Amino acid sequence: MDRRTFIKVSAAALAAPALVTSRALADTPKLGKMAYQLGWVKNFQFAGEYIADANKYFEQEGIAVDLLAGGPSVSAEPIVISGKALVGQNSTDNTANAVAKGAPLKIIGTNYQKSPSSIISLTKTGLKAPKDLVGKTVGIQANNQVVWNAFLKINGIDPASVNTVPAQHDFTPLVSGELDAFFGFSNDDVVQLRQKGQDVSYLLMADYGYPMFNCNYLVTEATLKDKEKRAQVVAFMRGAIRGWQEAVKNPALSAQLTVDVYGKGNGLDKAAQEKSAAATNELMVTADTQKHGLFWMTDKSVDETIATLATAGIVAKKDLFTNEILEEAFQGKTTL
Repeated sequence: MDRRTFIKVSAAALAAPALVTSRALADTPKLGKMAYQLGWVKNFQFAGEYIADANKYFEQEGIAVDLLAGGPSVSAEPIVISGKALVGQNSTDNTANAVAKGAPLKIIGTNYQKSPSSIISLTKTGLKAPKDLVGKTVGIQANNQVVWNAFLKINGIDPASVNTVPAQHDFTPLVSGELDAFFGFSNDDVVQLRQKGQDVSYLLMADYGYPMFNCNYLVTEATLKDKEKRAQVVAFMRGAIRGWQEAVKNPALSAQLTVDVYGKGNGLDKAAQEKSAAATNELMVTADTQKHGLFWMTDKSVDETIATLATAGIVAKKDLFTNEILEEAFQGKTTL
């Protein structure tokens, strides 16, 4: 579900319990059961995990996984720290901020090698580069203000030269012409707008000096030191890798499982979910993942992410990121 229509879903649908297949939890596999805290509601963003569950990849790896739906009021970090979920997903800036405040967390892989954060506009507006933002009215959500300021700084744009106004996750002001552009996501908002018949373009911030990992897998430091929990995490990641490998090849399957099974009742459009799944491939599959495997974090990319965070005033150290679980999962291979 896209973030704008989330609040329009009926209370009954939102109150419905998260789907857990009876097959997945009926019997306890050799490594037991665990929970994975999703970073948002059940939509295309977690298709790899849906496929891993539906195709019994998790079961084959010896683990049963409960996929916990997220939402606007759910943050993975405290849920993982509390032990309610063994693995969680969230953005790099949120996890880095939590760690800076003392949270004992590690990022063990990244779903998106490139962040989908984008500046979206109607094509007729003519925004082809960051410099074209000068003199324009741009809607920025409060939680994205820090990112926006950093993006302007990186691109040498005086904030005073852009009319930045508060905005919600709502397309109406952009479509009506009240806004020239707004902050959104390439694999979600852009797809939603195009599905509604709008001719839109976007500036992917990662292509303009703002490289950043996004949708990362995170665990506690204690989990990495615990033999049994570590084995569960490795099994989970192996299953997730296998699921995402299939998702990359088959966006239609991703959409079908999202709309008809795992995200059923969330008001999702299958055609839009398939296009979003396909657009997600552009963020996940890179020369680095082809060389090392999905979710891999190279030293260069880690350094770039840390530098980007610093521009936004967020302090992160290199040891926040570790490939040790991926190394155990891949066992020298690049695919599973």
